[in-house]
Amino acid sequence: MFENNIYDKFGIRPLINAGGWKTACGGTKMSEVVVQAMAEASKYFVDIEQLNYNIGKYIAKITHAEAGMVTSGAASGVVLSIAACMTGCNKGKIRRLPSTNGMKSELIIQKMHRIAYSQMYAFSGAKLVEIGSITSCLKEELEEAINESTAAVAYIFGPRILQNGLKLSEVVEIAHKRNVPVIVDAAAMLPPKINLHRFIEEGADLVTFSGGKIIKGPQATGILCGKKELINAALLNSSPQHAIGRPHKVSKEDIVGLYVALRAYVESDEQQMFARFYKILNLIIEGIGDIKGIQLKIIHDNVLYNVPVAVITAENEWKGPRGEEVVRLMRQGTPSVFMLYLKDFDHLVINPVSIEEAEVQSLIGRLREVLLL
Repeated sequence: MFENNIYDKFGIRPLINAGGWKTACGGTKMSEVVVQAMAEASKYFVDIEQLNYNIGKYIAKITHAEAGMVTSGAASGVVLSIAACMTGCNKGKIRRLPSTNGMKSELIIQKMHRIAYSQMYAFSGAKLVEIGSITSCLKEELEEAINESTAAVAYIFGPRILQNGLKLSEVVEIAHKRNVPVIVDAAAMLPPKINLHRFIEEGADLVTFSGGKIIKGPQATGILCGKKELINAALLNSSPQHAIGRPHKVSKEDIVGLYVALRAYVESDEQQMFARFYKILNLIIEGIGDIKGIQLKIIHDNVLYNVPVAVITAENEWKGPRGEEVVRLMRQGTPSVFMLYLKDFDHLVINPVSIEEAEVQSLIGRLREVLLL
C-alpha cells in the first residue's frame, strides 16, 4: 500500500502509525495546506528573528500570554524556558551557559514529575532539586526548597504523569510570593484546545507545547509562551544567537508551517475530530472483536489518554502473544505497523491520531494475523 514512495531509495519501509504522535516514527502528518505554505516560504529570505517575533504575537493571542515564540520542538522550549529564568536578558550570563557561575541555577521539581523529559532542563546547566516523594508533595517542602539560588520551579503535565502532588495553582502561589517564576512543560497536553491558555491563566510564567503532535505542524517545532520579559530572554538564548539554544535552529519554513498548522487547529471543530477518531476505533474493534480471549475498550479520560484510544487487554485464558511481543510482530510484518504497549497498565494501545481511513482494513488484517498466531 506504500508503493513507489521516496523512502524506497533509502531502504526504509513506511509504516502504519497506530502509535499516535511519537517522535520515533515521525510525529503526525502535516496537511497539504501546511506543506504548501512551507514550500512558499522557502522561496524567500527574511529576518528570522523578526519572523519569529511577529508569529509570536499570534501565539500570545491564542494562549492569553504576554508574548510567544516558535521553538525547535517542545524539548527546545524546555531548555530555553529555564535558560531564560537563569539569565534574563543579561548577555554576559547568556554567553556563559551552561556554566552557571554568578547566577541563580537551581530548578525545583516535584519528584513525581521527574521523568525522562525533565532531564532536558539540565542541558542548560541548571541543577534540579527534587522535592516530595513519587506519590505526594507538601507545600512546606516547596517553601523550604526555595532559596537565593532558585531560578524557577518546574511543573510537568502529561498523560500518565501523576498530578496528586501540589497543584499548579499552589505552586504558583508559593513561588510568586518569593518572586520565583513557574515554568510548565505541557508538550503533549493538546487536546483539549482550552489547554492552550489554561496554564497561563492559572499563573504559569512560561509554558511549552509541541507543534508536531495534535497541532500537526512540522515535527521539529514547538511553542513557548508566557511573560514578555522571559520570552525576550528565551529569544536571546535561542538561534540565531550564539547561545545555549544555537543548535535549536528553527527555519523560516518551519515557523510559517507551525503558524498555518496552529491557526487550522485553533479554528478546527474538536468534537468533529474526536468523532473521526471514534469512527476509526470502532471499525477496528468491529474487525477484531470476535477474537476470543481479549478484551477491547475505548478510553478517553484526559488522564491516561487525552485522545480516544482503543485498548487491548488479555484475559486469563489468552494463549496468544502478549504486550511487547505483539508490538514487535506488528512492526515486522507487511505492512509494518507501529503501536504502543504500556507495561504499567498492560495496555496494548491503538491511537487513531495518525491512522488514515484507507489504512484501517490493512491494520485490522495485521492485528488478526498477529493475535491469532
